[in-house]
Amino acid sequence: MTEHRNIEALEKAAYRHSYSDGVVDMFVGASLAWIGAAWIWLSDLAGLAGILPAVLVTAMLEGRKRLIESRVGYVKWRQPRRHWELRNLTVVLLAGVALFALGVAAFVFAGSRSDGTGVLGPLGPGLLAFLLALLALGLGFLMDTPRMFVYAAVLAAGGAIAAAADANPGWPLLPAGIVIVVFGAILFVRFLRTTKAPESR
Repeated sequence: MTEHRNIEALEKAAYRHSYSDGVVDMFVGASLAWIGAAWIWLSDLAGLAGILPAVLVTAMLEGRKRLIESRVGYVKWRQPRRHWELRNLTVVLLAGVALFALGVAAFVFAGSRSDGTGVLGPLGPGLLAFLLALLALGLGFLMDTPRMFVYAAVLAAGGAIAAAADANPGWPLLPAGIVIVVFGAILFVRFLRTTKAPESR
């Protein structure tokens, strides 16, 4: 029984650190910054801004495999952990779809009010940032990753400022993306310094 608990504790600690190399953070942060910048300065192409990050996902995964997994290897979790991960990822995916649908509905509703009144009208510029903050909070709890709470706070603060200033909805995403990239870069540099590359044969 003690041995089983020790294995669970070790696996939980390993899972908590499995994405602490910063690669995913840098990708997500750069994607948010790009979407925010496109929304601000390329408003005609804002709807297509998410295509570039989607296309680069494969490159990000391949880069992580070469830079990270080549150093630490690939972990195959035990069956209970895989079930737990699948369940949580499903919950996050469904929550993300629901939040996206809510955001679209809110934008449509707010846009239909020509006088700008109503509860959603003033929140419109920060709405996407608020929804992303909620998603980051969920990921923080599910993945037991405290830095997600920092990302959520930055997004929520940016959303509040944008809503108060009636700013472009891209403004909260741009600085939040930069903050996430910086966090990811710090984690990535720390990982490279503390983890030696395998010697070539």
